[in-house]
Amino acid sequence: MQNDYFKSLNEFSANAMEAAKSLGEINSKLMEKTIALQMKAADLMVEGSMKQGQMVQETKEVKDYLAKQASLVEEYAEKFVELAKSNVELAQEAGDDYKAWVEKNMKTADKVAKTVAKKAPVKAA
Repeated sequence: MQNDYFKSLNEFSANAMEAAKSLGEINSKLMEKTIALQMKAADLMVEGSMKQGQMVQETKEVKDYLAKQASLVEEYAEKFVELAKSNVELAQEAGDDYKAWVEKNMKTADKVAKTVAKKAPVKAA
């Protein structure tokens, strides 16, 4: 009986370690993609600021400046909308990954629990 207990405990520990490892991999992948998107946002901000500075230097008339400013805002609004879409897609992908992880590990936990329950001694009432 005691050997069965330790065997079940070892199996549970191995499954828990595997689950933790796979969760860590999901989190690492998510962080890498999140950081890449944040870097892209920072790059867009710097790029837009540089274009705006250059535009200020090159433009002499207020009317021309306002037209160029409107064009610049439109251009970067489109780029940030695309970036926002990428963030939403990443969130959906992460949700799918976490859901699959939970479903997989619940099946494993259920299997281990049923194995342990079958081996448990039954006391008469």
